[in-house]
Amino acid sequence: MYRFFVILFLTVWCTTASAEATKAFDGHTPSIAEIKQLQQQAKAEGKKLLLILGADWCHDSQALIKQFESPAFAKQLEQTYVVQRYDVGYLTRGEAITQHFGEPTYYGTPTVMIIDPTTDQVLNKADWQHWTNAASHSATEFEDYFLGENYRPLAPTAANRSFETQQAKRVQAGYAVAGPLLEAYKESAAERPPAEFMQVWSELARFRNQVFNDVVDLHAATDQFPSYPPLSWEKE
Repeated sequence: MYRFFVILFLTVWCTTASAEATKAFDGHTPSIAEIKQLQQQAKAEGKKLLLILGADWCHDSQALIKQFESPAFAKQLEQTYVVQRYDVGYLTRGEAITQHFGEPTYYGTPTVMIIDPTTDQVLNKADWQHWTNAASHSATEFEDYFLGENYRPLAPTAANRSFETQQAKRVQAGYAVAGPLLEAYKESAAERPPAEFMQVWSELARFRNQVFNDVVDLHAATDQFPSYPPLSWEKE
């Protein structure tokens, strides 16, 4: 429960970056064909493929890239990974990338996907939400995780995968509503986010984090998955 509320707080209140933020993701939208080429490169070099799904409006995406670009750490990363950024825009892109590797969606930004280039296996699915709070993690934590390769894969049952796929559609529907509201807010001169945006954004944060936590916690389950009440963007 503590994990859920910490993630929720940071997601709702720290997710948007300042207007002066570096354009770390803008223009980075490689195609699936280009991703496959990077995968082949990683395989040939004996490395893993590391994809970062993020956005310039996201404070934690900016923080992760800042750490990745620190000279000493970047040099060490290159020994183990082929790294590629992907700009999800205002939550309008990204599912094609996750689905290419068998995952129905992403649950926040930044999402760091570490992939075995030979098997297509996502090696760190259980850790995805940890890095959506990248700004709160120290340089030592980055080193221990990425250089120490201390990540956790997930081996879901067929029932768990079906459950996640159904809920992922609801998350994506939430993105379709929240994304335009986020864009309007970020491109306005407003000092405070509009109430309508915050209502949807907070509701979406609660839901997507709860779904992810349940997917991880129930990865071995074959039945008795939770049901969630209707969401505001699902009501007529």
